[in-house]
Amino acid sequence: MKEFPGPKALAVLEKAKKYYATTTQNSRVVVKSGEGAIVTDVDGNQFFDLHCDASVNNLGRNNSGIRTRIIEQSVTGNMFSEHHSAPNAKATDFAEILCEKSPVPKPAKVFFSNSGAEANEAARKLCRAYRLRKGEAYRKTNIYFFNGFAGRTKGVLAATSSKPEVQRDPFWDHCDQVNSLYLPYPREISFEQTLKRFENFMLEHVDSLLIELSCQGEGGIIPASAYAVSRIIEKAQAAGVICIVDAIQCGMGRDGSMFGCDHLAFGITPDILTMGKALGGGLPIGATIFRGDLDFEKKGQHSNTFGGGPMVMSSAIEAFFQIEKMLSLGFVGILENILSENLLEIYSRHPNIMAKKPRGRGAMWALEFVSAEIRDLVIQRSEEAVTIEGKGLRLLGAGDKSIRFMPPLNIAPEDLKRALGIFDRTLLRF
Repeated sequence: MKEFPGPKALAVLEKAKKYYATTTQNSRVVVKSGEGAIVTDVDGNQFFDLHCDASVNNLGRNNSGIRTRIIEQSVTGNMFSEHHSAPNAKATDFAEILCEKSPVPKPAKVFFSNSGAEANEAARKLCRAYRLRKGEAYRKTNIYFFNGFAGRTKGVLAATSSKPEVQRDPFWDHCDQVNSLYLPYPREISFEQTLKRFENFMLEHVDSLLIELSCQGEGGIIPASAYAVSRIIEKAQAAGVICIVDAIQCGMGRDGSMFGCDHLAFGITPDILTMGKALGGGLPIGATIFRGDLDFEKKGQHSNTFGGGPMVMSSAIEAFFQIEKMLSLGFVGILENILSENLLEIYSRHPNIMAKKPRGRGAMWALEFVSAEIRDLVIQRSEEAVTIEGKGLRLLGAGDKSIRFMPPLNIAPEDLKRALGIFDRTLLRF
């Protein structure tokens, strides 16, 4: 029988405990390598990857196309070239792709950064610069949604409330609190309260509205109502509110769309669209796509060092077109059917530990358990299943007590069914 965690993993875990900052680390899978939907840890144990590192590795591990583009760029000796002091051809090419293909009104522009949080930071600064330029400095209020997640940096901290007691409340200040309005997320199955509360908002002093589409991710995989979202954005834009759509986790094929909102409802045209995670093909990236008239007026109002580097851009362009092709061929729809049907069956077989029916969209789904303690124990035992099943599972929590299921978009259907079978049998041990 295999040992898990093995001796090499235990050594890494002990060193991390001693030297690494306290963050969100809970898993005991210390990844060494990977191939497709399988990751191998430092002791040789193998696991089906059912969260893709919070939807970063949407094309799995060791993707041949991405690997080729990274190698091609590396041999040029131009792995990094600071793209804000001089144009970068790769960044310019990818900017054109995103501007022309995204649902942001044309003409559009892009700012590249290193993460989704940075993409949302840039969006907020674009809004503020625009208000000052237009003589609308009085528009300081921002609308967010309960249970949302927009990043952990100061500029977007107010939008992060999926776990407010640890993520937001210890760090935000008086201005954040005074200038933030919150709505319940317009859930697909329950949105009437959201619309009613939104109708009572006075929008003339509102600067922006930020919403994750087409699902809340970190908050628990909560699908949005297309009807409610359309109503909210239409009214907000009519009142001069800048609407920011966060497709950082949902985009790049994860919810069945490229841009998170482009398949949700007819006519949703965000003023700003933010992306990250899988956009880089596994490399760090953030992208803020925005209406051209929102562009910074003065040079130096915003910039960064590493955003848009040619290595990341080469990987991102390859990932974009691979996922675009997969979407056109209906791959994500196949995964959606497997996940929805199998998770519903699993839910029905384990009513003693399940709180709600599975929910999700595309290739991002969640099961909610009766408690966070049970959820965490399920994740732990799913990793330990490697000693019984030959392969374990990499799973990731979401919300208060849910597990998210976000396999690689190119996972073989039989492998996904096998992984879900391991999960089902793991639950039998409760």
